[in-house]
Amino acid sequence: MGYDLGVAAPGRCSFPFLAGPCTEGNSTTEPYIVTHNMLLAHATAVKLYRRKFQKTQGGEIGITLVGKYFEPYSETRDDIAATKRLMDFQVGWFMEPLVYGHYPKSMIRKVKNRLPKFTLKQKKLVQGSFDFIGINYYTSRFAKSKPPSFPSRFTTDALATEESHKINGSLIGPKAKGSTFIFVYPEGLRKLLCFMKDKYQNPKIIITENGITEVNDPNKPLEVALNDPHRIINTLRHLYKVHQAMQYGVNVKGYFYWSLFDDFEWGEGFLPRFGLYYIDYKSNLNRIPKESAKWFNRFLNGH
Repeated sequence: MGYDLGVAAPGRCSFPFLAGPCTEGNSTTEPYIVTHNMLLAHATAVKLYRRKFQKTQGGEIGITLVGKYFEPYSETRDDIAATKRLMDFQVGWFMEPLVYGHYPKSMIRKVKNRLPKFTLKQKKLVQGSFDFIGINYYTSRFAKSKPPSFPSRFTTDALATEESHKINGSLIGPKAKGSTFIFVYPEGLRKLLCFMKDKYQNPKIIITENGITEVNDPNKPLEVALNDPHRIINTLRHLYKVHQAMQYGVNVKGYFYWSLFDDFEWGEGFLPRFGLYYIDYKSNLNRIPKESAKWFNRFLNGH
């Protein structure tokens, strides 16, 4: 977002007419350099915590990843291969260095010398630099093999289509109201968790974010805004899929709903409401529990 498309800080990209306004940047190299340095910074912080604080504090340290899952657009060999590449570029980009000390082979083949290399010392530093992996899961996409073109907004020739829900509504579900990116697909969370177990040595996993929106409609009566059965249903469906993954042997140790309160959501601002608590933006930001907040309390207490 910040170094490829230029739509977030620091607004660097190669193609200002695609994303801009970018005054400088290189979309073909900078995302890889930034991620490489981020992994090294993360691993350095983990080493420091383990050396100076972990023994006395008894804490754990990890890293959270965007847990988007991908399904092949079709059963063609090209689309299946594209899906595997896209999982490498989405999850493997981080997980393979953390678990194995190197980047995915598909990235090495595609990115070539634009992909930084770890020294032996850096490999030792990065490999194993986590006690748990956080997963933020909201949605899934279809992936389709797409021949390279110029200029391109994608770092691989695998295309994640934003219109995936229109291709096969029975596979990846309807778009969440109030969101520009969430297509409801709880099965994607189960598949992602099983993928993490099978490919990355079954790390300890915490679901650090999972939730759903509704539209911030200023004309909606309060009693209507507080009635959110879709959030209860969505949370239950995802927790059920987490439970299925745990039965498969996935080492899931925690779940956090996003978010406790309606909030300011990145580029979407106040358009969506994610919260278990309704925030009254017109009246001193009063916090009012929605039906989902009451339900979640009962659920966690076994009622």
